[in-house]
Amino acid sequence: MKGKVLFLVAGAAGYVLGARAGRERYEQISSVAARAWGNPKVQSTVNDLEGKATDVAKQAGAKAQEKVGAAAGSVAGTVRAKVGGSGEGEGGGGMVYDPASASGVASVDDSGATSADEPLGEQHHTRMPTD
Repeated sequence: MKGKVLFLVAGAAGYVLGARAGRERYEQISSVAARAWGNPKVQSTVNDLEGKATDVAKQAGAKAQEKVGAAAGSVAGTVRAKVGGSGEGEGGGGMVYDPASASGVASVDDSGATSADEPLGEQHHTRMPTD
């Protein structure tokens, strides 16, 4: 609440001071800012900072991608262990992802054959109440 009041007071003070200064002062400030922005040294610095920011963003994206990949591998390993194996030659009747099946998961029997073509049985749909 204190922050909102401070923001409103600062905004009102800025408005009053700006109105008193008038259009001429605004034009002066605007032209000084435009000259400063157009300065070749300023533009050189801006371009350097843009390049550095791009490099940092690319490095951060690569690190995030590595971490997500490692986490996904870890989660997949944990799921395989809890479901009953990897489904690759263990004969444990595990589960594998099958985008062709309606549920996206096909069970694997001891011979390694999937049951994605079998019907899923009766489907129950729960309707969520709306506001």
